[in-house]
Amino acid sequence: MKLSKVRIKNYRSIKDSGDIVFTDDLFVLAGQNESGKSSVLEALKSYEEETFDRDTLNFEEEQEENYIQSVSCTYKIIDSEKFIKDLISELKEKFVIKEEDFLDVEKIKKIKEFTITKEYDHNSDTLTIKLNGGIIGLLKGAVLSSVVTNTNESGEEIEIKEFIIDVDNKKDEIAVEFWRLTPNIILFSDFSDLLPDKILISDLESANKDAKGYGAVRKLESIMGNKTFLEISNLNNAQKKATTSKIINAVSVTFTQDWQQKIYGNNDVRISFSIENDNVASKAVKTVFFYIETQDNVPLEPRKRSKGMIWFLSAWLSLKSKENDGKLIILFDEPGLYLHVKAQKDMLNLFKYLTEKKEHQIIYSTHSPSLIDIDKLYNIGLVINTKSKGTLVEGLTTSKINTSYKKDALQPIAEAMGLDIDVGVLGEKNILLEGLSDFYYFQAMSKILNKENLYKFVPGIGIKNGKIYHLISFCLGYGLDWVLIMDDGTHPQEIKKELKKNIFNDNGEDTAKKVHILEDINGIENIFSCDDLLLIDEKIQCNEEDDKVKKIGNARKIIFAKTFLQKVNGEKIKKENISQDTIEKWEKIFEWVKIQFENESN
Repeated sequence: MKLSKVRIKNYRSIKDSGDIVFTDDLFVLAGQNESGKSSVLEALKSYEEETFDRDTLNFEEEQEENYIQSVSCTYKIIDSEKFIKDLISELKEKFVIKEEDFLDVEKIKKIKEFTITKEYDHNSDTLTIKLNGGIIGLLKGAVLSSVVTNTNESGEEIEIKEFIIDVDNKKDEIAVEFWRLTPNIILFSDFSDLLPDKILISDLESANKDAKGYGAVRKLESIMGNKTFLEISNLNNAQKKATTSKIINAVSVTFTQDWQQKIYGNNDVRISFSIENDNVASKAVKTVFFYIETQDNVPLEPRKRSKGMIWFLSAWLSLKSKENDGKLIILFDEPGLYLHVKAQKDMLNLFKYLTEKKEHQIIYSTHSPSLIDIDKLYNIGLVINTKSKGTLVEGLTTSKINTSYKKDALQPIAEAMGLDIDVGVLGEKNILLEGLSDFYYFQAMSKILNKENLYKFVPGIGIKNGKIYHLISFCLGYGLDWVLIMDDGTHPQEIKKELKKNIFNDNGEDTAKKVHILEDINGIENIFSCDDLLLIDEKIQCNEEDDKVKKIGNARKIIFAKTFLQKVNGEKIKKENISQDTIEKWEKIFEWVKIQFENESN
């Protein structure tokens, strides 16, 4: 199953987050510092570990003496057969019932998702776990029941339906069993638990969790097989050498195989250690020393390696040690905060690898443009700290929050897209176009028709593979008016269908108000007549039935359109020079645009 939705109440800067919807296995919480990104991740950690600290209460809520915090997680079931099998197994063990006590498994199969809410009351120091009510109803209909006769207070005999599982009175226990089936949630913070340069064997023997790097060393031990550092330290020299060499080779090979990519420019990394005596307080003490080797074959202590290398190694230890826990929900808080752009891009590739190859789910916070995948802008949640409502999270393609709060949150996304709002790449009213040639023609015709100051023309980089989505998503997220105009080709028709489904919830009328296809115009050049084209290049030869795109040639489409704009700006081409049929077609296009923007403002 996957985590599909979260709602958080009364946690740090969050009063009520509303539903935070995770649209994909890789989801980004984007926003500036102090916006509340970390609060979302820490609330999920508190939910998983059931550790709600009083210090995490929302300050304003605490002033009102409201000491109840809650986190609700909705899980979408991916593998229904496995879920049903595991659920029945959990319930059988918990309530000591038999397989045949489940009369109607088909009712359980109707469960497509469920919500677990963990609510902590700081007044009474009590944790309550709840399962959404509809699931309880389905369970009641799925398990064995019988009708018994009882007597009420008036002495009347009444029939009561008794269930093999007392569902109504066991809601909390049933909720726990559902939660046990959910993926583990782990929060990984930058440099929070690093492999140390060394650790005393005595600290490992006494389980001294305060020892520097203790957690990372235990994680390394968990993937070393059946030997611990304490056991290795008690071997004779020959055995110690052989065992150490075997473990180093095995761990290093596993590391390389698992990550299968260059890490900070290296794809050959060796994790090694040695157990020797170290002088502590003037006496020899058994100590484990750790080293990281790369292609240069120089063993260095972990702290002497790059921060990028340390980060990747720490992340691997954290995830590898939980490999037997199955698929995970991994939270990364500001990963790569201190790394340069190249390392951050490596990190983004790592996240894609973990979701696509390892099938984990990843949610991470960032305000770095290098950690934003512009091909998947729909997977971004804008984290905005509003004065009245606290921290809120909304999808980039929605406009629920007042746009005055959005500028900072959107800035890293704008930078990732190569946009700069401050210099006016986008305006209040935007006509989104397929590419540069469309851009030049629209610019030129708007001047000819005296419409040049009304709209902002924004060229895309083509529409194949959803490339135009970037601009649409950004306009939606920033609350800007927009329309999209495309020619009448195969790809535009496909894009319109996809937008209808993904943006307009299959509403054809709403789609038609925003997306306009130039009917029977396959290529914007075909709006013009041959005489119009001769104004740009007097040597061009064509008939009206010809495809003007082919006559101009794909190789010079952009320069041809740019030349047209230059001649219009230089007043070498004026309205009276353009054929009347072309003028009428362009007037019709701008009239459609005018109507849509007027409707939007009304």
